[in-house]
Amino acid sequence: MTPRHHVHAHAHARRRHITCLAALLALCFPLQILADAQTHTSPHPATLSELWLEQPTQPAAVAYAYYWLEAHREPHRQQGLRLIEELATLSNWHALAGRKSLARSALEWQQTIIGLQDKAGRTPARADLASLLASPRHDPTLASLADAGYCTVPDWVEVWHFDGVSRQRWKPGLGLRGLLRSLPSGQWSMADEAWVIAPLGAPRRIGVAAWNAGNSALVPGTRIVLALPGSTQEADWVNRNLPAYLATRLPSDTCQSITLAGREPMAKGEAAR
Repeated sequence: MTPRHHVHAHAHARRRHITCLAALLALCFPLQILADAQTHTSPHPATLSELWLEQPTQPAAVAYAYYWLEAHREPHRQQGLRLIEELATLSNWHALAGRKSLARSALEWQQTIIGLQDKAGRTPARADLASLLASPRHDPTLASLADAGYCTVPDWVEVWHFDGVSRQRWKPGLGLRGLLRSLPSGQWSMADEAWVIAPLGAPRRIGVAAWNAGNSALVPGTRIVLALPGSTQEADWVNRNLPAYLATRLPSDTCQSITLAGREPMAKGEAAR
């Protein structure tokens, strides 16, 4: 091949390369535009951490921040209804056996749950901004929430004992052992164990009898449930399920829902007032 023919062949190959590249760009560029358009029309769902970032201030006590998943509302309600039924049966059983104090306490437990049923609940999980940012997989979307907010720190701990339900004033250094010993012995001495439900964290089972006595520091808003004596199916069921239900209740009587700036408040749930 002469040098001239070689130059023409090289130029022809270069033109073919440019033509192919142009065709490829023509195909890809519209696809990129479409991808960008889809990205802009499908924004990332707003999350609870973004809700907190919209707030002018953050809760002073992170353990009292909460959220309640919409998917949990009905299961929590059904759990409360079942507890109400089982406690009614248990009260009748104790009354027939002549155990008037236990029959009366079961009814008071029942009435307390009835009062809690009408109030907002919570999903037992960390809900403060720092924990949500540290664990994005556990940062719920706003669309999934029935409620979210924070509670003021109460001045009480609540005891579910064998004479009903009562609240004791919290003080620094308060522990489970000291709290129980400040109560009349008839309210707790029949129990071998108690459940401690703190504002943050899963219920913990702790021995309270002489042979297995343990202790636990108590923070404001903690609920303590004594394990019911006896081996009836109703008592066993209440012992297993009441602590879990109380872990879904708000740890204060004064709680406030939060909203995004410029958005309507979440209408699916109501915070306890």
